[in-house]
Amino acid sequence: MAEPVYQASTLALLRHLQKHGPMTVHQVEQLKSHCTTAAASRVANLLKRGSVARVGRSMPARYEITGKGREALKTMGKKGLAPRNFGGAAPAVAARPAEADAPVPAWRASDECYTAPELRPFDGRPGAMDAFALPSRMGKVLIFRDGRQASPPSASERIKGEKP
Repeated sequence: MAEPVYQASTLALLRHLQKHGPMTVHQVEQLKSHCTTAAASRVANLLKRGSVARVGRSMPARYEITGKGREALKTMGKKGLAPRNFGGAAPAVAARPAEADAPVPAWRASDECYTAPELRPFDGRPGAMDAFALPSRMGKVLIFRDGRQASPPSASERIKGEKP
């Protein structure tokens, strides 16, 4: 049977657990790793492989490296895998010479900028935006868009204000 293969970020997690002790899944999420696997999935996979084990019955669950996980670190270290640590930026990948000498695509070579005239401010018919000057009613308070608040007129005030 072939021995299990570990990704560099998984080995980095195992090294971190070995150095710093038990961690929760939330603490694993806080590590600045460049892997695409979710922390909960990564821990569940390591738990299934027997590389980590749950410590106690506390909530949230805390996980620590097992003897099998330490053995995987030793085995993978002997194979000459480059160590990977959490934090810092990913190393820059050098461009291949063929890519560096390639001509710039036509869509990127233009110096002109599209101004999107169809997205300019709305120039609708006169009076189309007048409704936005009216307040919103929230309970017994009228709230205008500029932040002013007023109480609505009572029924008797409305009747007095009406003209026959």
